[in-house]
Amino acid sequence: MCGIVGIINKNQIPINPEKLIIMRDSLVHRGPDAAGIYIDEHIGFGHRRLSIIDLSSNANQPFHSNCKRYTLTFNGEIFNYQEIKTDLIQNGFHFQTESDTEVLLQLLIHEGIRCLDKLIGFWAFAFYDHQEKTTLLVRDRMGIKPLFYAQTKTEFAFASEPKAFFAYGIEKAVDESHIDELFFYRHVSGENTIFKGIKRILPGYYMIVNSEGQITQTSRWYHLGEKAKKYPSIEKPYQWFEETFLSSVNYRMVSDVKVGTMLSGGLDSSSVIYAQNKLGYKNISTWNIAFQDSKHDESKIAARYTKELGLDFHSFEFTGDQLATLTEEAIYYSDEPFMHVQEPHLLGLSKEAKKDVSVLLSGEAADEIFGGYVRYKVHGNQLRYNILQLLIYIPTKYIKDERWRKMQKYLYTKNQSSQIMMNANNLYIKDLEENNIGGFNLLPSYRLEILKEAETYFPNNPLRQLMYMEQFTHIATLNDRNDRVSMGASIENREPFEDYRIVEGAFSLQDEYFTTKGKGKQILMNSIGKKLPEYITNHRKIGLSIPWDHIMLNQPYFRDHFDKMHLSDFFKIGNMSQIDVVQLMNDFKNGKKDNYAFVRQIFFLSLWYEKYFQNNN
Repeated sequence: MCGIVGIINKNQIPINPEKLIIMRDSLVHRGPDAAGIYIDEHIGFGHRRLSIIDLSSNANQPFHSNCKRYTLTFNGEIFNYQEIKTDLIQNGFHFQTESDTEVLLQLLIHEGIRCLDKLIGFWAFAFYDHQEKTTLLVRDRMGIKPLFYAQTKTEFAFASEPKAFFAYGIEKAVDESHIDELFFYRHVSGENTIFKGIKRILPGYYMIVNSEGQITQTSRWYHLGEKAKKYPSIEKPYQWFEETFLSSVNYRMVSDVKVGTMLSGGLDSSSVIYAQNKLGYKNISTWNIAFQDSKHDESKIAARYTKELGLDFHSFEFTGDQLATLTEEAIYYSDEPFMHVQEPHLLGLSKEAKKDVSVLLSGEAADEIFGGYVRYKVHGNQLRYNILQLLIYIPTKYIKDERWRKMQKYLYTKNQSSQIMMNANNLYIKDLEENNIGGFNLLPSYRLEILKEAETYFPNNPLRQLMYMEQFTHIATLNDRNDRVSMGASIENREPFEDYRIVEGAFSLQDEYFTTKGKGKQILMNSIGKKLPEYITNHRKIGLSIPWDHIMLNQPYFRDHFDKMHLSDFFKIGNMSQIDVVQLMNDFKNGKKDNYAFVRQIFFLSLWYEKYFQNNN
């Protein structure tokens, strides 16, 4: 796991090593163990290394082929590299290291881009052909590892994080054309980012750049819909899942450093612990975030299960000045604004875990893949969906329960396709109307494109369309969050549920395995779930919910920003100027909690803008 950067000078001027090093070392948190650069006249690569497999200096990067024609700078892990290596040796290849980096390099030389289908793992890499003077940039299937690029009149550059571009001279500026999507959906989707001139390579895509810094090809090498459609028929889905999940966890234990596991106490992360124990792994450490409020806390459940398995349990609560510091650090490491507002706590946990391990497994993405969110229930049954429409016609003053009031806002659009796009939102069209806000672009092109794709593969099936769409939108934000906050502490985060074999297989299954009855996640509940204690499977779903409504008003650092956030220049950008921040603040302080989502959103966006743009430190 590492940080990678690169520059191609379009005007053929030789690379300035100092500029490349500044860019590279802005990512030191991604790779504190080693650093390297490679320059071929007007093309330069940089690498920061977090040593996970083959800890020797022989595996440092950028990595060169024996023939000197090829150079690789690679961020990620190839978990099945030993199997691939064995095949390559049988075909006459020789290896100088025990690293997966060298295996990937040799495989690319031997098979080219088609070799990507063989890889189990996650990656973002740049592969340079000295003879052809071309650079191949590739991102993994699910987008677990990040890769951004930027172009100026004189340069093409790529990097693992946007901050690397700002470090070496690209202007840090908000792209106003994406501010509406950022505010309403909490994330800028697809290739775009909130930063002017900075784009991301999409998951499952590759790009070829020539020696003049021109993009000559951008192609989708991995297509979930097509793969799921051609997936072999699964005769015994519960057995298939358990076997594939155990295989996935087993691959994600491949490491030459210590491995731990994030354990909330819920079904998903407990399934990871179960699998590790079933596979015979010993000395596993578990890492948990605790809260004093039982409404948010699952630490006692996590502690109980780890004690029963004889595992090492660590739990931490982050409050006060420590939480304030973690919030500022998380803003820096994340670059883009918080989507899930759990970033400070996950950064804090990663920092604590780093004292003992360098790899953490998590239970991320099970809800999106197997249908575990309560918000999915509205689309899980046509009769239920039709009955819920009656909510629209009930005067809001008669709806006392906060969840039903939120549901009313969600259904207000009356258009199911729009609802699918907005299912993961905290804000809805009715919120904008109630606050006299208009003219927002609520139909970003990438979201519309993915919705159309979802409708193609799952016609007349709103639930499956929603779950498909979230693989490209909501999970993208989770992967971004997990990567930035773990790498901010120099920790590699691995997600067994996002193994492509599980994702493809799940999307190939019949609808009956995605009923939203009960807790949902029928595949997981009826396989590994049956092997877990009932105090886990029967416990109410909490997730990692943070009591920000209380924190914003009662912890001094956060209250200080709350009281002055109406002065932020963020509310001078585009449609943000329509927001009556003072009214929202006063209503919230006076106990109007149904505007909590709106207030939390403007709070964290203004805090991000202050710390990321206006605080030079």
